[in-house]
Amino acid sequence: AQVPLLPQALELLQRGCVTGASARNWASYGAEVRFAERLAGHWQPLLTDPQTSGGLLVSCAPEAVNAVLACFHDAGFGQAAVVGRLGEGAPGVSVR
Repeated sequence: AQVPLLPQALELLQRGCVTGASARNWASYGAEVRFAERLAGHWQPLLTDPQTSGGLLVSCAPEAVNAVLACFHDAGFGQAAVVGRLGEGAPGVSVR
């Protein structure tokens, strides 16, 4: 729910507008990703779509989150948001 979206992205996905590269991306690493059962099926192509035009994922210590977000927001990147966290356990990704 925290992933910033372009206007109308969900509407377009729900109408079946997806890229072929999204399926290829999923084929290469999808075995390492676990989606929560409650998530609608359109989230997979949305989160694996390579059309980010420069999307950036940054990690930092939990105590630095506010300062890091402030840096991005001050630089004009108002959509910067916390979209996940690292945890202990076997390598993989859980999408909740």
